[in-house]
Amino acid sequence: MKDDNASSSQDLFGIKPFGDATNAIVNKSLEAIEAFLKLVCVPACEEIGKMLGDNVRSFRLNNIIRILSKAQDKFEFNEEKLQFKVHPRIALSIIENGSLIDNENLQELWAGLFVSSCTINVQSDENLIFVDLLKQLTSCEAKIIKYACENSKKILYENGLIIGDDLNIECKDLISISGVKEIHILDHDLDHLRSLELIGSGLGGGGFIASDNNLTADITPTPLALYMYVKTQGHNFDPKYFWKSNMISIQEHTAIKEAKQKEEAERLKVEIEKINAIRNR
Repeated sequence: MKDDNASSSQDLFGIKPFGDATNAIVNKSLEAIEAFLKLVCVPACEEIGKMLGDNVRSFRLNNIIRILSKAQDKFEFNEEKLQFKVHPRIALSIIENGSLIDNENLQELWAGLFVSSCTINVQSDENLIFVDLLKQLTSCEAKIIKYACENSKKILYENGLIIGDDLNIECKDLISISGVKEIHILDHDLDHLRSLELIGSGLGGGGFIASDNNLTADITPTPLALYMYVKTQGHNFDPKYFWKSNMISIQEHTAIKEAKQKEEAERLKVEIEKINAIRNR
């Protein structure tokens, strides 16, 4: 007699009702991620199964398979992580939104977010914030955020909070980073990032300044952007450990700032003395 439970467990995604043809197309890819999803979130399998019977959803199915395959590569299987689960609300949100993404770089971010959503506390749903942010990013905006987060100096306050130091970039360099040559597109992308509170060094900061003929852009990453970046890299630990190779304390930052101000004051003093000497000749 066939074991119905065993049969069911072998068809986790619900492939069988769609016939051998469908199974032949997707089975290999799905088998690769089956063990991963069985470990972290079984309800996600049911959602993926729904995509199998709809040709319109094949585009989305292929995308989410790629994302989950990337997530699996980032996730290390070991005894400690056997207890890790992802909140179904987050898993289903990532499948719903990430499946629309066919851009390789954005897929990497979705994969990282899925991995960082795998926690011992299955009730944790904090990453929903980042699902909402990530689904709004264009490929250009994602490149800008990546550059900003990786290249800004991180400042650690005594209370443990981290901010990004001011980061300004010339338009030609921003074009090179983003791959977008049209300044109006860059401008509204920066405006959008500022509206999401992902860039800007202060009130009204972030983006181009219309009166600046050189079109220098303020792309200083906000604490929200820095935290989102850590999450999309698949990490759950304290951000200060993630950024430790590119981080200084607030005391060090203050000392550097005061030294620069002193150096600038000395330079101006020398310039004024030169001007006065010329006038007194």
